[in-house]
Amino acid sequence: MTQRRMTTKADLLAEIERTWNALNAALGRLTEAQMTTIRDPQGWTVKDHLIHLAAWERGSVFFLQGKPRHEGIGVGETLYLTGSDDEINDAIFQQRKDLPLDEALAHFRDVHQQMMAALQPLTDADLKKPYRHYLPNDPGEGDGPPAIKVIYGNSAHHFADHLGWIEALVAG
Repeated sequence: MTQRRMTTKADLLAEIERTWNALNAALGRLTEAQMTTIRDPQGWTVKDHLIHLAAWERGSVFFLQGKPRHEGIGVGETLYLTGSDDEINDAIFQQRKDLPLDEALAHFRDVHQQMMAALQPLTDADLKKPYRHYLPNDPGEGDGPPAIKVIYGNSAHHFADHLGWIEALVAG
């Protein structure tokens, strides 16, 4: 899915709400068995997709709080800095694959509430500040993308991507 260009807090919040609601509406139509037994080619269930989404969104909450993103995601710093997305995602999966569905859902919803609370006081100007403003000691070159792009990519855009995969998974 192509990332939409977000330029204002209002646009970001509207897109997060739209994709969050669509994802939750789809989840509301699924049974516990559909969320925990059907697996995609990588071995992930719907529950695993939700755990993954929560991990990356929590990484963005930590980002906004000035804390290392890898801690929010729940992986080691070396893996976060040098591993591929697939390696990071596999580590998230391996750590949390045995989490019961009710705990996974509660965590997924709690992290989203944390994100919305972290966004509440921010202004358009805050969201245009570069990555380096929020995490000045993170290794890397340059200032990085604006905060709005980091947040969008780990919330609304991510929700929409996984909604498609979840729907395809349960459609069989």
